[in-house]
Amino acid sequence: MDPHAAAETRNTAGAHWPGLGTLRGVRPLDASILLALAVAAAAGLGLFPGRRAAEGAGHRLEGFRGVVAVLAAVVLVAAWMLGTDRVPGSLDDLVRTSSTGGPAPDPQLAGAPAVAGARPSVVKVRAAPGEPRRCTRGAVGSGFVYAPEHVLTNAHVVAGAGDVRVESGGRPHDATVVVYDPQGDLAVLYVPGLTAPALPFAREPVRSGADAVVLGFPLDGPYQAQPARIRELSRIDGRDIYGDGEVNRQTYTIRGLVRNGNSGGPLVTPGGRVLGVVFGVSGGHPDLGYALSAAEVADTAAAGARRTGRVGTGDCR
Repeated sequence: MDPHAAAETRNTAGAHWPGLGTLRGVRPLDASILLALAVAAAAGLGLFPGRRAAEGAGHRLEGFRGVVAVLAAVVLVAAWMLGTDRVPGSLDDLVRTSSTGGPAPDPQLAGAPAVAGARPSVVKVRAAPGEPRRCTRGAVGSGFVYAPEHVLTNAHVVAGAGDVRVESGGRPHDATVVVYDPQGDLAVLYVPGLTAPALPFAREPVRSGADAVVLGFPLDGPYQAQPARIRELSRIDGRDIYGDGEVNRQTYTIRGLVRNGNSGGPLVTPGGRVLGVVFGVSGGHPDLGYALSAAEVADTAAAGARRTGRVGTGDCR
């Protein structure tokens, strides 16, 4: 299997679901709105011919600065549209979501003792197409042990899968999908014989600016711990993994490197507690990622912790 092909597909807009699939691209209407905004801003500030020459060079300089500021905001809106699958609620939401902003993550976080201790509990998830073979290829993502012999990952990693395996400590284990939730983008895997310890969930959410670490297997490669910083915790509207039903999920927006294959991996505190489950990355900002919060995944995780029976994994994405 080509690891890079298996890890991710991309649409022309460049928006990502790490692990498998794509977000919807910018629609023609979205592009028209953005163009109209840019033209209106430029015309209103005198970028186009016809402005009175008597306003002088100083005024034109101020007008140029204004144009740059407005066009920059338009570009941010465009980047947001490319990188998310959300219908905007307000312009404030657009600008807040589109800009990475804030201090950079602390690179020393990846070496924190508790983060290193979480390593055995993070697994690589491989999903092979089911029968009939509607899927043209498998997928590779990440996951983590959260209860004895049970792994939490993303639904889009195992969508349409027949055989699922997890790799822990370099050893493969057969896994059974016991919960498949395409609306919440969550799946629970039962892995008999898996002895890795369960990672604890954080008891409380953290605030903007808090330190965090993304754990997983990006690009179907070796295990990596990437430092991150929490930008905000909010409820975000979007679609399910098939682009159909409307969903609203509590999500951490994070500043940090999230790549193909990180889907399903944990976002943890420096103390090794799980803040959430990584599920997406902005196509416009490679260091802007998204993770379902611990509170958002709690019910699904609890429901799957004692299940051992196989469930269907729906259609391919």
